[in-house]
Amino acid sequence: MKACIIYDTKKGSTEMIANWMRESIERKAEVRMMRVNEVDSLKDCDLVVIGSPIYYERPLKGVLKFLEQNQDELRDKKIAVFVVCLAEIFGHVGKSYAKKRYVGDLIKRVPGKVIGTAVIRGWIRKPDFSQKAVVQKWIRELLKNLEVKS
Repeated sequence: MKACIIYDTKKGSTEMIANWMRESIERKAEVRMMRVNEVDSLKDCDLVVIGSPIYYERPLKGVLKFLEQNQDELRDKKIAVFVVCLAEIFGHVGKSYAKKRYVGDLIKRVPGKVIGTAVIRGWIRKPDFSQKAVVQKWIRELLKNLEVKS
């Protein structure tokens, strides 16, 4: 299996989180990590993980544009979507809102089969390394579910 992590970032937190995902995936599978403006082809990707930070209640335009321009290539892929935001600091209600509003906004633009979603708590100044365990757990579950379904 080959996985591709496609993301955009504004201040670097989403890139750090994507790197944590890459580290976790490469233990089990081949993985490429690219910003949305670096993607040349998804042909050899079995799993596509797409992520965006949330600014002003929306995913970054680069991610939305990527989804719009790659509908045909994404159609037959297994896709996982993640967002990085601060909604989780508001507890369960904030996380539920983020899943419905932010993740939902991405999912409705995905033509392929969405096999997993995650809301990951971001940070403003210093990296929150406690989120690395959250990311690793999500990736483990995602890969485990792929093994079961394959």
